[in-house]
Amino acid sequence: MPLHKGELYYCEICGAEIEVRKGGDSTLVCCDQAMKNKET
Repeated sequence: MPLHKGELYYCEICGAEIEVRKGGDSTLVCCDQAMKNKET
């Protein structure tokens, strides 16, 4: 899944949040699962 600058992602297990600063073509992983896109 491509990541785009400015998108927010979070971990459903620990609650960590990430803001994408540079887009790319990868998947963010935390606590051994893919992070979810946080709707703003």
